[in-house]
Amino acid sequence: MPRTQLIQEYKESPIGPLRSLVAFAAILVALYAITLFADVVSIILLGLVMALFAAPLLFSLQKRKVPVWAGTGIITALYMLVGVVLFVLTIISLAVFVGELPKYQEQLNTNLAGLDSLLGTYGFSIYDILGSGTFSLQNLIKPAMSIAGNVSGVIVNGFFVLIVTAFILFELPTLQAKLNRSFGSKSTLSKNLPTLIKNTYDVIVVRTKTNILLGGSIGAFMYIVGVDLAILWGVLTIVLSYIPYIGLFIACVPAVILAWLEFGWGGVIIVLAGIAIINFVIENVVFAKIASNDMRLTPLTVVIALLVSTAVLGIVGMFLAIPLAVIMRTLLDGDDRPRWIAYLMSDETEDSST
Repeated sequence: MPRTQLIQEYKESPIGPLRSLVAFAAILVALYAITLFADVVSIILLGLVMALFAAPLLFSLQKRKVPVWAGTGIITALYMLVGVVLFVLTIISLAVFVGELPKYQEQLNTNLAGLDSLLGTYGFSIYDILGSGTFSLQNLIKPAMSIAGNVSGVIVNGFFVLIVTAFILFELPTLQAKLNRSFGSKSTLSKNLPTLIKNTYDVIVVRTKTNILLGGSIGAFMYIVGVDLAILWGVLTIVLSYIPYIGLFIACVPAVILAWLEFGWGGVIIVLAGIAIINFVIENVVFAKIASNDMRLTPLTVVIALLVSTAVLGIVGMFLAIPLAVIMRTLLDGDDRPRWIAYLMSDETEDSST
């Protein structure tokens, strides 16, 4: 049925809007309940997304006669290896930064003096903004140590995420049969489980490929320009670019500040221009070529998903915004009644039939 006809039938239905209002109220109640247990729910959802992402690898190992428990162990070990690499890289980069702190402090003092001289011609002083005296980078060490002190909590949460991921993976091979037995083979969830796994896997793979290309390009650009800790900025870009729209900005702010310390305003302009060009090419050319319309969401959908998931789940929700939106769209698209919502969420504009 053409999507415009489906939406028109919904609008003309006397109970369609009422049903939507009841569903919307139920969703609000559910979201409020989730916020009360956000820490637990975020671990479960993160484990679910990671399991769906790894499901094709698990099924591939099964075809090669690898037992489910062994395949689950291999995937869990791979996830753990990635986490350890990121943790070690962060510690090494922090140690390098602390070691170079005197040099950065000297560069900061020089740049602030130049900026104060420039503002002085207009009757302002930089110290009116920052306060009297010299701004010390040593003040950044205490917050950094405070964040490092919370690393034990991150490790514990990461451990539970891996446990949830492993158990979901262990259940996946028999999940289809269980859903068929529980809800019937024609139920929405039973029919759409393969599509759900495929869409979640595809969107994460596409996003990961894009992020790796983006982070690698920005890291290489930082290295060529001469910005310190170029590898860290590249990896940070890869990780934070899973957050739509604002992730790249968050990742690049410290790199731009470091470029200012090392090279002054000229370095800032070069770095900002390079990041903008690289991001434009990769997001608008590369991503558009490798992402199908089935996975692409409208910008409004992405923003709403980001706002809602962040409000409900906190920082973890930022990373889960797109995968959860794709899962929601897949489930809605599998049922005739709410399919019009899935159409509105999609970036596909053709009036195709289903």
